[in-house]
Amino acid sequence: MEQKRGFASRIGFIFSMAAFSIGIGNLWKFPYMVGNNGGGAFLLVYLILVLLVGIPAFIIEVTLGRSSGLSPVLGMRKLEGGKKTPWSIIGWLGVIAIFIIVSYATMIVGGWTGGYIYKIMTGSLNGLSADEIAQTFGSFAGDPFSLVFAAAEALLLWFCLCSGVKKGVEKVCSILLPMLLVIMIGLSIYSNTLSGAWQGLKWYLTPDFSKISLSSIAAASCQVFFSIGVGMCGAFVYGSYSMKEGNLPKSMFITGIMDTCIAILAGILVVPALFAFDIEPTSGPSLIFITLPHLFNSMGSIGTVFGVLYMTCVFFAGFTSIIGGSEALVAVICDGNPKVDRKKAATIVVLAQFLFGVVFTLSFGTGTLSQIKILGLSLFDFADFIASLCMCLGSVVMLAYVIFRWGFQRFKEEANVGASGIVRIYNWMKVYICYIYPVVLIAVFYSIMRMYF
Repeated sequence: MEQKRGFASRIGFIFSMAAFSIGIGNLWKFPYMVGNNGGGAFLLVYLILVLLVGIPAFIIEVTLGRSSGLSPVLGMRKLEGGKKTPWSIIGWLGVIAIFIIVSYATMIVGGWTGGYIYKIMTGSLNGLSADEIAQTFGSFAGDPFSLVFAAAEALLLWFCLCSGVKKGVEKVCSILLPMLLVIMIGLSIYSNTLSGAWQGLKWYLTPDFSKISLSSIAAASCQVFFSIGVGMCGAFVYGSYSMKEGNLPKSMFITGIMDTCIAILAGILVVPALFAFDIEPTSGPSLIFITLPHLFNSMGSIGTVFGVLYMTCVFFAGFTSIIGGSEALVAVICDGNPKVDRKKAATIVVLAQFLFGVVFTLSFGTGTLSQIKILGLSLFDFADFIASLCMCLGSVVMLAYVIFRWGFQRFKEEANVGASGIVRIYNWMKVYICYIYPVVLIAVFYSIMRMYF
């Protein structure tokens, strides 16, 4: 039986959750994090943390959302019997995190990626050296011209949100996610047929244990939060849309695995190609907008096709995440203001994200706001720090709610509603959830803060 508020089917729910999780963190951030942190060593640590940190946090957040049937701010109030309590901070931390992330993602996905698709198609980057491409990106990233592409993406986002959950969010994600997967598999196959690609694949998949350090563990921890999308209220809202009879632990496990597979596939696609053309994989955040265009130029005529398809993948992945994050904010507005309809809420969300995105864009590179610093960080980096803080802190507080307010037994019962088969919450997991996981999460929180200061 279809719910009035929610997804049309379980597969639609899984696809939408996966599309929300799979974003620029997978195709942009993951390959350069691998490059900066020892290749296979980072990959191994990341996979372990997905299982120990990411998926448990994901299940907890979605369970709270499904149990409340509302967006996080009002949802936590409902779980507390309708009373305003300090636990509402869970909702507000998620709202702050998702608003910041979606705001600058709108610029990265719409403005920068959209602009680069145009630049690669028209050949304006052809023949440029790596330094010249860097100069081009530095001027383009903070240039008002990039806002034209971001505005076009914002308009497309508005239409999707106004169409509703089933006809808009679910339908778009169910189309774009398979397309993303097909293109990435095709590019990965081609990338690994290049001469010299084998050395890159070997470096990527073979862990060098001497490369594992506290800094690489901290980087992997941060990547898990960004990639899976926990602690930013999107999972909470999607949980509130899910059907009670659905197998929630199984759905979240599948979603986490899908997200992880796309991240791994991004590495299989990018790293071998970099090795094939003797380009260092340690280029950091500039990888997708400076190093990869240099790679595309090195590939000759096929580089244009390869570049357009890869940037299209980045756009698809980023856009589906933006839809998921924006949908969460629309739900928060509509739940808290019954007189505000979906169209008006979507308009507020898209405009606010776009305006804040403009500020973030102009603070990047040679933008007019690039000289403004807060705690020694640019506006862009400071916003990223606040989002990271809210995500991780939100996950810690949600875990505290499960342990001290609900108790493990109620959490197990709520999570297992509709569960069947072996993927469920078991009594033996209490030791990990209540005693080990808090220490792990606090350590992750500390590690992420160390990355910024």
